[in-house]
Amino acid sequence: MEIQRVNPEGLATPLAAYSQVVRAGSLVTTAGLIALDAEGKVVGEGDVEAQVRKTLDNLVIALESVGASLDDVIKTTLYVSDMADYKAVNDVYNGYFADIRPARATVEAPLVMPSLLFEMDAIAVVSD
Repeated sequence: MEIQRVNPEGLATPLAAYSQVVRAGSLVTTAGLIALDAEGKVVGEGDVEAQVRKTLDNLVIALESVGASLDDVIKTTLYVSDMADYKAVNDVYNGYFADIRPARATVEAPLVMPSLLFEMDAIAVVSD
């Protein structure tokens, strides 16, 4: 089985030894994606909705780089730095996944950078 390990153009270079997205056969997994632009700058500092939107846009880039799309996502895990932002996170998230409805977990957790309010990873399955 071929394994693709990709750090797509348009996403910031990872800070450690990992790939932003990996495809093994029909299985696609992403690393924890955050609201960084291609140069590694935080987008939407202090604005959780802007961070969720940028992170989901980054997810689309990651998935497309291995031939997948949001329609292929079967599971997401969301990490929020403050559960007080839960409703705002859902408002943006639902705009991307309202018709897809993957399984999901949401966890409150400190994130890798203090200015980050949101992070997510995803699992997708695509046709071979």
